[in-house]
Amino acid sequence: MKFVKTITILMTFCVMAFGNMDRINALGGNPGFWPEDDANVSAFPAMVNNLDMVQASGAGNSTGAATVIWGEGTTWGFGFDGASDTDNNDWLNLMWGNGTYGATFSLGSSSQEVGENEPTSTFGLGVGFGMNMDFGEIGVNFSTGSSDDGTEADQPSTMGLAFNLRRAQDIWLFDNMLVGFSMDNEATGDMIDNDMGLSVDLFTALPVGDGVSATFAMGFGYHSNTMNDGMEGSEDVSSSVITLPAVNLGVEAEVTDWAHVRFGLNHAYVLSGSVGDDYSWTGASTPGENGMMESNFNWNFGLGFDYGSFTLDMVLDNTALFNDPVRYVTGRNDDALSSSATLTWNF
Repeated sequence: MKFVKTITILMTFCVMAFGNMDRINALGGNPGFWPEDDANVSAFPAMVNNLDMVQASGAGNSTGAATVIWGEGTTWGFGFDGASDTDNNDWLNLMWGNGTYGATFSLGSSSQEVGENEPTSTFGLGVGFGMNMDFGEIGVNFSTGSSDDGTEADQPSTMGLAFNLRRAQDIWLFDNMLVGFSMDNEATGDMIDNDMGLSVDLFTALPVGDGVSATFAMGFGYHSNTMNDGMEGSEDVSSSVITLPAVNLGVEAEVTDWAHVRFGLNHAYVLSGSVGDDYSWTGASTPGENGMMESNFNWNFGLGFDYGSFTLDMVLDNTALFNDPVRYVTGRNDDALSSSATLTWNF
Protein backbone atom coordinates (compact mmCIF):
# COMPACT_ATOMS: atom_id res chain seq x y z
CA MET A 1 0.00 0.00 0.00
CA LYS A 2 1.25 3.45 -0.87
CA PHE A 3 2.68 5.42 2.05
CA VAL A 4 0.34 8.33 2.71
CA LYS A 5 2.24 11.49 3.52
CA THR A 6 1.21 14.94 4.63
CA ILE A 7 2.74 17.99 2.98
CA THR A 8 3.21 20.87 5.40
CA ILE A 9 5.63 22.70 3.13
CA LEU A 10 5.65 22.54 -0.62
CA MET A 11 9.16 22.87 -1.95
CA THR A 12 10.38 22.93 -5.52
CA PHE A 13 10.58 19.76 -7.58
CA CYS A 14 13.79 20.86 -9.30
CA VAL A 15 16.72 18.55 -9.90
CA MET A 16 18.47 20.29 -7.03
CA ALA A 17 17.16 22.11 -3.96
CA PHE A 18 19.19 25.30 -3.45
CA GLY A 19 19.98 26.84 -0.07
CA ASN A 20 21.04 25.77 3.41
CA MET A 21 18.50 23.64 5.27
CA ASP A 22 20.55 22.96 8.43
CA ARG A 23 19.38 26.06 10.30
CA ILE A 24 15.81 25.53 9.11
CA ASN A 25 15.76 21.82 9.98
CA ALA A 26 16.79 22.67 13.53
CA LEU A 27 13.91 25.18 13.71
CA GLY A 28 11.25 22.82 12.39
CA GLY A 29 11.93 22.26 8.70
CA ASN A 30 9.89 24.91 6.84
CA PRO A 31 11.94 27.83 5.44
CA GLY A 32 8.74 29.67 4.48
CA PHE A 33 8.32 30.71 8.13
CA TRP A 34 11.74 32.46 8.09
CA PRO A 35 11.61 34.72 4.98
CA GLU A 36 15.15 36.05 5.49
CA ASP A 37 16.79 32.61 5.28
CA ASP A 38 18.62 31.64 2.08
CA ALA A 39 16.83 28.25 2.06
CA ASN A 40 13.83 30.13 0.60
CA VAL A 41 15.52 30.40 -2.79
CA SER A 42 14.09 27.02 -3.87
CA ALA A 43 10.43 27.80 -3.17
CA PHE A 44 10.76 31.57 -3.80
CA PRO A 45 13.43 32.10 -6.50
CA ALA A 46 13.32 35.93 -6.19
CA MET A 47 15.21 35.42 -2.91
CA VAL A 48 18.37 35.13 -5.02
CA ASN A 49 18.36 38.94 -5.36
CA ASN A 50 19.08 39.25 -1.61
CA LEU A 51 22.09 36.93 -1.54
CA ASP A 52 25.85 37.28 -1.99
CA MET A 53 27.48 34.16 -0.57
CA VAL A 54 29.60 31.06 -0.88
CA GLN A 55 28.15 28.06 0.89
CA ALA A 56 29.18 24.45 1.55
CA SER A 57 26.58 22.14 3.08
CA GLY A 58 26.47 18.51 4.14
CA ALA A 59 29.77 18.72 6.03
CA GLY A 60 30.35 15.57 8.04
CA ASN A 61 28.50 13.41 5.53
CA SER A 62 29.84 11.38 2.62
CA THR A 63 27.90 13.69 0.32
CA GLY A 64 27.39 17.42 0.19
CA ALA A 65 26.60 20.48 -1.88
CA ALA A 66 28.13 23.85 -2.68
CA THR A 67 26.53 27.12 -3.82
CA VAL A 68 27.96 30.44 -4.96
CA ILE A 69 25.77 33.54 -5.55
CA TRP A 70 26.86 37.10 -6.30
CA GLY A 71 26.10 40.18 -8.36
CA GLU A 72 25.07 43.84 -8.41
CA GLY A 73 21.94 44.69 -10.36
CA THR A 74 21.98 41.24 -11.96
CA THR A 75 22.63 38.28 -9.66
CA TRP A 76 23.97 34.90 -10.75
CA GLY A 77 24.24 31.71 -8.78
CA PHE A 78 25.59 28.21 -9.37
CA GLY A 79 24.96 25.04 -7.39
CA PHE A 80 26.87 21.77 -7.21
CA ASP A 81 25.35 18.73 -5.55
CA GLY A 82 26.76 15.31 -4.71
CA ALA A 83 23.88 13.96 -2.66
CA SER A 84 23.37 10.86 -4.83
CA ASP A 85 24.46 9.16 -8.03
CA THR A 86 21.54 10.86 -9.76
CA ASP A 87 22.69 14.29 -8.58
CA ASN A 88 26.19 13.55 -9.85
CA ASN A 89 24.61 13.57 -13.30
CA ASP A 90 23.58 17.21 -12.84
CA TRP A 91 24.81 19.15 -15.82
CA LEU A 92 23.76 22.60 -14.64
CA ASN A 93 22.16 24.18 -11.56
CA LEU A 94 21.73 27.89 -12.23
CA MET A 95 20.12 30.84 -10.42
CA TRP A 96 19.44 34.32 -11.82
CA GLY A 97 17.87 37.54 -10.56
CA ASN A 98 17.50 41.09 -11.85
CA GLY A 99 16.42 42.77 -8.63
CA THR A 100 12.70 42.13 -9.22
CA TYR A 101 12.44 38.64 -10.66
CA GLY A 102 14.28 35.46 -9.80
CA ALA A 103 14.66 32.18 -11.66
CA THR A 104 16.27 28.78 -11.20
CA PHE A 105 17.21 26.26 -13.87
CA SER A 106 18.42 22.69 -13.34
CA LEU A 107 19.40 20.16 -15.99
CA GLY A 108 20.60 16.61 -15.47
CA SER A 109 21.52 14.03 -18.08
CA SER A 110 23.41 10.77 -18.46
CA SER A 111 23.81 8.07 -21.10
CA GLN A 112 25.76 4.89 -21.57
CA GLU A 113 26.39 2.57 -24.49
CA VAL A 114 28.43 -0.62 -24.15
CA GLY A 115 29.27 -2.71 -27.18
CA GLU A 116 26.23 -3.89 -29.08
CA ASN A 117 23.89 -3.33 -26.13
CA GLU A 118 21.10 -0.82 -26.47
CA PRO A 119 22.05 2.59 -24.98
CA THR A 120 20.62 3.66 -21.64
CA SER A 121 19.88 7.22 -20.56
CA THR A 122 18.34 9.49 -17.93
CA PHE A 123 17.11 13.06 -18.21
CA GLY A 124 15.82 15.65 -15.74
CA LEU A 125 14.80 19.29 -16.11
CA GLY A 126 13.67 21.79 -13.47
CA VAL A 127 12.61 25.44 -13.89
CA GLY A 128 11.57 27.92 -11.21
CA PHE A 129 10.35 31.53 -11.26
CA GLY A 130 9.51 33.98 -8.49
CA MET A 131 8.76 37.64 -7.87
CA ASN A 132 7.36 40.04 -5.29
CA MET A 133 3.90 41.38 -6.11
CA ASP A 134 1.47 43.76 -4.40
CA PHE A 135 -0.42 40.85 -2.83
CA GLY A 136 2.66 38.90 -1.74
CA GLU A 137 5.66 36.88 -2.82
CA ILE A 138 5.14 34.01 -5.27
CA GLY A 139 7.20 31.08 -6.49
CA VAL A 140 6.41 28.58 -9.23
CA ASN A 141 8.42 25.45 -10.03
CA PHE A 142 8.10 22.87 -12.79
CA SER A 143 10.08 19.68 -13.36
CA THR A 144 10.08 16.71 -15.68
CA GLY A 145 12.22 13.60 -15.91
CA SER A 146 12.54 10.31 -17.75
CA SER A 147 14.80 7.30 -18.07
CA ASP A 148 15.40 4.55 -20.63
CA ASP A 149 17.00 1.24 -19.69
CA GLY A 150 17.45 0.20 -23.31
CA THR A 151 14.75 -2.48 -23.29
CA GLU A 152 11.36 -2.61 -24.98
CA ALA A 153 9.62 -2.39 -21.61
CA ASP A 154 7.59 0.68 -20.65
CA GLN A 155 9.90 3.42 -19.40
CA PRO A 156 9.25 5.65 -16.36
CA SER A 157 8.60 9.38 -16.54
CA THR A 158 7.83 12.05 -13.96
CA MET A 159 6.36 15.55 -13.91
CA GLY A 160 6.01 17.97 -11.01
CA LEU A 161 4.46 21.38 -10.46
CA ALA A 162 4.56 23.53 -7.32
CA PHE A 163 3.16 26.95 -6.43
CA ASN A 164 3.97 28.92 -3.26
CA LEU A 165 2.58 32.20 -1.92
CA ARG A 166 3.68 34.16 1.15
CA ARG A 167 2.00 37.38 2.21
CA ALA A 168 1.18 39.60 5.17
CA GLN A 169 -2.19 38.57 6.56
CA ASP A 170 -3.70 39.58 9.91
CA ILE A 171 -5.86 36.68 11.10
CA TRP A 172 -6.50 35.86 14.74
CA LEU A 173 -3.09 35.70 16.50
CA PHE A 174 -1.07 35.71 13.28
CA ASP A 175 0.22 38.31 10.82
CA ASN A 176 1.58 36.21 7.92
CA MET A 177 0.25 33.49 5.63
CA LEU A 178 2.03 30.76 3.67
CA VAL A 179 0.17 28.80 0.97
CA GLY A 180 1.55 25.91 -1.06
CA PHE A 181 0.15 23.67 -3.78
CA SER A 182 1.88 20.79 -5.56
CA MET A 183 1.25 18.03 -8.07
CA ASP A 184 3.65 15.17 -8.70
CA ASN A 185 2.91 12.53 -11.33
CA GLU A 186 4.83 9.35 -12.07
CA ALA A 187 3.99 6.85 -14.82
CA THR A 188 5.45 3.68 -16.30
CA GLY A 189 3.11 2.42 -18.99
CA ASP A 190 -0.23 1.77 -17.27
CA MET A 191 1.33 2.03 -13.80
CA ILE A 192 0.66 5.44 -12.22
CA ASP A 193 1.43 7.19 -8.95
CA ASN A 194 -0.07 10.67 -8.71
CA ASP A 195 0.20 13.01 -5.71
CA MET A 196 -1.48 16.31 -4.92
CA GLY A 197 -0.87 18.48 -1.87
CA LEU A 198 -2.23 21.71 -0.42
CA SER A 199 -1.10 23.54 2.70
CA VAL A 200 -2.27 26.79 4.28
CA ASP A 201 -0.28 28.04 7.29
CA LEU A 202 -0.49 31.16 9.43
CA PHE A 203 2.63 32.27 11.30
CA THR A 204 3.94 35.06 13.51
CA ALA A 205 7.02 36.11 15.45
CA LEU A 206 6.56 35.82 19.22
CA PRO A 207 7.68 38.63 21.59
CA VAL A 208 9.97 36.46 23.72
CA GLY A 209 12.67 38.96 24.77
CA ASP A 210 16.13 40.29 23.90
CA GLY A 211 18.49 37.86 22.25
CA VAL A 212 15.73 35.35 21.58
CA SER A 213 13.56 34.98 18.48
CA ALA A 214 10.65 32.58 18.11
CA THR A 215 8.19 31.82 15.33
CA PHE A 216 4.90 30.02 15.81
CA ALA A 217 2.88 28.59 12.91
CA MET A 218 -0.41 26.75 12.72
CA GLY A 219 -2.13 25.49 9.61
CA PHE A 220 -4.01 22.99 7.52
CA GLY A 221 -2.64 20.28 5.23
CA TYR A 222 -4.25 18.07 2.60
CA HIS A 223 -2.62 15.30 0.61
CA SER A 224 -4.12 12.85 -1.86
CA ASN A 225 -2.65 9.99 -3.84
CA THR A 226 -3.95 7.86 -6.70
CA MET A 227 -2.02 4.80 -7.80
CA ASN A 228 -2.44 1.78 -10.03
CA ASP A 229 0.06 -1.06 -10.33
CA GLY A 230 -0.69 -1.36 -14.06
CA MET A 231 -1.64 -5.03 -13.92
CA GLU A 232 -4.49 -6.19 -16.12
CA GLY A 233 -7.80 -5.65 -14.35
CA SER A 234 -6.28 -3.45 -11.63
CA GLU A 235 -8.29 -0.48 -10.46
CA ASP A 236 -7.06 2.86 -9.15
CA VAL A 237 -6.52 3.04 -5.39
CA SER A 238 -7.07 6.49 -3.88
CA SER A 239 -6.00 7.73 -0.47
CA SER A 240 -6.13 11.06 1.30
CA VAL A 241 -5.07 12.68 4.56
CA ILE A 242 -6.21 15.93 6.17
CA THR A 243 -4.12 17.38 9.00
CA LEU A 244 -5.54 20.06 11.28
CA PRO A 245 -3.77 21.57 13.07
CA ALA A 246 -0.25 21.30 11.68
CA VAL A 247 1.92 23.19 14.19
CA ASN A 248 5.52 24.45 14.00
CA LEU A 249 7.41 26.22 16.78
CA GLY A 250 10.99 27.37 16.29
CA VAL A 251 13.15 29.17 18.86
CA GLU A 252 16.61 30.67 18.36
CA ALA A 253 18.53 32.11 21.34
CA GLU A 254 21.88 33.89 21.65
CA VAL A 255 24.25 32.19 24.08
CA THR A 256 26.97 34.75 23.27
CA ASP A 257 27.36 37.26 20.46
CA TRP A 258 28.88 34.47 18.34
CA ALA A 259 26.84 31.38 19.29
CA HIS A 260 23.15 30.44 19.02
CA VAL A 261 21.06 27.53 20.28
CA ARG A 262 18.07 26.41 18.20
CA PHE A 263 15.04 24.30 18.94
CA GLY A 264 12.15 23.29 16.71
CA LEU A 265 9.10 21.10 17.05
CA ASN A 266 6.34 19.91 14.75
CA HIS A 267 2.97 18.42 15.57
CA ALA A 268 0.44 17.29 12.96
CA TYR A 269 -2.95 15.84 13.91
CA VAL A 270 -4.67 13.64 11.34
CA LEU A 271 -8.22 14.94 11.30
CA SER A 272 -9.26 12.54 8.56
CA GLY A 273 -7.50 9.75 6.69
CA SER A 274 -8.84 7.23 4.21
CA VAL A 275 -7.71 4.59 1.73
CA GLY A 276 -10.35 3.57 -0.82
CA ASP A 277 -13.60 2.47 0.76
CA ASP A 278 -11.96 0.06 3.20
CA TYR A 279 -10.01 2.14 5.71
CA SER A 280 -10.52 5.43 7.49
CA TRP A 281 -9.02 6.84 10.66
CA THR A 282 -8.28 9.89 12.79
CA GLY A 283 -5.40 10.67 15.11
CA ALA A 284 -2.65 8.09 15.53
CA SER A 285 -4.87 5.11 14.72
CA THR A 286 -4.16 3.47 11.35
CA PRO A 287 -6.36 0.35 10.93
CA GLY A 288 -5.13 -2.54 8.89
CA GLU A 289 -2.03 -1.07 7.23
CA ASN A 290 1.42 -0.07 8.43
CA GLY A 291 3.17 2.99 7.06
CA MET A 292 0.14 5.22 6.65
CA MET A 293 0.37 8.79 7.84
CA GLU A 294 -0.75 9.20 11.43
CA SER A 295 -0.68 12.03 13.93
CA ASN A 296 2.92 12.73 14.87
CA PHE A 297 5.25 14.84 16.99
CA ASN A 298 8.88 15.63 16.12
CA TRP A 299 11.55 17.85 17.64
CA ASN A 300 15.03 18.98 16.63
CA PHE A 301 17.97 20.87 18.07
CA GLY A 302 20.78 22.81 16.44
CA LEU A 303 23.66 25.22 16.95
CA GLY A 304 24.81 28.29 15.06
CA PHE A 305 28.18 30.06 15.18
CA ASP A 306 29.04 33.48 13.74
CA TYR A 307 32.53 34.78 13.07
CA GLY A 308 32.51 37.95 11.04
CA SER A 309 31.09 37.09 7.62
CA PHE A 310 31.29 33.34 8.32
CA THR A 311 28.44 31.31 9.81
CA LEU A 312 28.34 27.64 10.77
CA ASP A 313 24.95 25.92 11.15
CA MET A 314 24.63 22.48 12.71
CA VAL A 315 21.81 20.00 13.25
CA LEU A 316 22.42 18.01 16.43
CA ASP A 317 21.97 14.28 16.80
CA ASN A 318 19.23 14.61 19.40
CA THR A 319 19.13 10.98 20.54
CA ALA A 320 22.84 10.54 21.19
CA LEU A 321 23.44 13.96 22.74
CA PHE A 322 20.57 13.94 25.19
CA ASN A 323 20.85 10.28 26.15
CA ASP A 324 24.47 10.72 27.22
CA PRO A 325 25.44 14.43 27.32
CA VAL A 326 28.47 13.92 29.60
CA ARG A 327 30.20 11.81 26.98
CA TYR A 328 29.96 14.66 24.46
CA VAL A 329 30.91 17.42 26.91
CA THR A 330 34.06 15.54 27.94
CA GLY A 331 34.99 14.70 24.35
CA ARG A 332 34.63 10.93 24.83
CA ASN A 333 31.96 10.52 22.17
CA ASP A 334 32.50 8.02 19.37
CA ASP A 335 29.70 9.38 17.19
CA ALA A 336 29.52 12.82 15.60
CA LEU A 337 27.75 15.54 17.57
CA SER A 338 26.15 16.90 14.41
CA SER A 339 24.24 14.93 11.79
CA SER A 340 24.75 17.76 9.26
CA ALA A 341 26.54 21.11 9.06
CA THR A 342 26.74 24.05 6.65
CA LEU A 343 29.44 26.74 6.35
CA THR A 344 28.45 30.04 4.73
CA TRP A 345 30.50 33.10 3.81
CA ASN A 346 28.33 36.19 3.24
CA PHE A 347 30.05 39.00 1.36
